[in-house]
Amino acid sequence: MLSHFTARAAWLSAAAFFAGSINAVAGGGSLLSFPALLQAGILPIQANATNTVALLPGQFTSAAAYRRELRRHHSILLRLLIAAFAGGLLGARLLMGTKQEQFLRLVPWLLLTATVLFAAGPPLQKFLSRRTSAEGPLDTADETITPPVPAKNDVHPSGLRPLARILLPFGIFIVCLYIGYFGAGSGLLIMGVLSVAGVASVNEINALKTVITSVSNTVASLTFILFGAVVWHYCVLMMAAASLGGYCTARVARRRKPQWIRGFIVATGCVVTAYFFWKLH
Repeated sequence: MLSHFTARAAWLSAAAFFAGSINAVAGGGSLLSFPALLQAGILPIQANATNTVALLPGQFTSAAAYRRELRRHHSILLRLLIAAFAGGLLGARLLMGTKQEQFLRLVPWLLLTATVLFAAGPPLQKFLSRRTSAEGPLDTADETITPPVPAKNDVHPSGLRPLARILLPFGIFIVCLYIGYFGAGSGLLIMGVLSVAGVASVNEINALKTVITSVSNTVASLTFILFGAVVWHYCVLMMAAASLGGYCTARVARRRKPQWIRGFIVATGCVVTAYFFWKLH
């Protein structure tokens, strides 16, 4: 009995470590940890709740590694976090009152949309920049955050257009509603929304994604805990492993070439999408 528990604990800890690593770079870590919990014999809703709580600390340690990249977006960050809180809370309450199988059938299509959005982000930004060049250029620096130079037609310090700043919180709310309900691959959805909105730096997208998912998953986790849906004897082990994986990978990822990171994100999105299409259809 003890050896059986030890084997399950080792398997779930390894899955959580790599899930935290993937979440720190591209999202989609639940592709590893959620099926691992199912294989360990946990019921689907309890596995989803346990997975959400277990991966939460890893998101906070990743956010700590990205704190420099958040400075440019401090003026819109509060609105995005409020949207993340509201979406995560509503999604978690919906999960506790329904069966997740119906929603799981939508997951492949959501992941496919996110991957396409993220891959199409840079060319779309260039097109919009040419059409609205009179408003000022978009800053696409990935490593150095340059303070905006005052000008007659200066853009917002975040580099985002007025319409993007208005619509972005609504997009984040919708994605965080999904995060609270199920959440697998949600990082790809958030990065797709941020990329199309005009956030050009991969490191800044990763930073915003990590903070947004941390908030929505925190409120979802508290909801799951209050409803008694968490399997704690596995959850605690997975928390430690995911935290270590998330922090170590975030420290490495922010030093990589942005082109390499973007390519890895798109490749991960394709793999995650293909897996869910195969699994559910």
